[in-house]
Amino acid sequence: MGQLFRYIEQGIGWLLSFYYDLIPSFGLAIILLTVTINILLFPLTLKQTRSTRAFQAVAPEIKRIQKELKDEPEKMQKELMRAQREAGATPGGCLLPILVQMPIWFALFRVLQNVSEISTGKDVEAVFLPAESALLAAVRGGPQRFLGMDLSLNMSNGIRSAVVTAIPYVLMLVLMIATQYFQMWHAQRGSNASTQDLTPQQRQQQQTQQAITRFMPVMLGFVSWNFPAGLVLYWTTSNLFRLGQQFAIFAIDGRPHPAPGMAAVEKGKETTPVVEGSKKPHPVSSKKQQRRKRR
Repeated sequence: MGQLFRYIEQGIGWLLSFYYDLIPSFGLAIILLTVTINILLFPLTLKQTRSTRAFQAVAPEIKRIQKELKDEPEKMQKELMRAQREAGATPGGCLLPILVQMPIWFALFRVLQNVSEISTGKDVEAVFLPAESALLAAVRGGPQRFLGMDLSLNMSNGIRSAVVTAIPYVLMLVLMIATQYFQMWHAQRGSNASTQDLTPQQRQQQQTQQAITRFMPVMLGFVSWNFPAGLVLYWTTSNLFRLGQQFAIFAIDGRPHPAPGMAAVEKGKETTPVVEGSKKPHPVSSKKQQRRKRR
């Protein structure tokens, strides 16, 4: 596993050097690298998004099955698996894309951190850039600047510098926080159910999710305080690209819609669960639910 991780790091270093050879700008090389990685991972992102939506849409049916068959664990398990299978809500669809992407994210972080350390003259154990690459020679020659920023300098040091030189770092940090917030807000817009259709527990979960949307970007801003500016540039570019991905996914699958809450089901309302973002009714329709209850 360690060897595989090293290959990924070296591959990312090679790709970063390749883009630097095309356009001798470290900042643009980071942007092109970020876009390339996100394009390659788009099929996994799409699969993860669809699986997550399917789980959200089938949640009321799962709760109904758990409530009605709580005294028959074997039958309940079979019904749960059937409901998830019909909805396309497989755990692997949510977890596998994340497991595949995590090594790439960590490797990219390590490569950019490694480049930052080389540019500041630190003695590093491993160099992930090709030995004869123009980028390695440029990084060893001194800091790489982009949009007025030294990309190897930590954001905290850049912001604490003179007022004029601190402006690009402040703008980059603000842009990173703003794009993170808008990307999370856009992902959830239209997917929250009316509170009157939710149980108290679901209402609390929805409020918690909304609070996370508001505070997570700010927390990430604090986390990135001690990151090199090159990493924050990567993060900001990723936010913008993921936002574009969301627009594309919504164009393909439609806007997400709130899944019906259990409160509505318990009140006997006629509901047709819809897979969030899908234009087709959820396989577990209200008529099927009524037939199962009569059994």
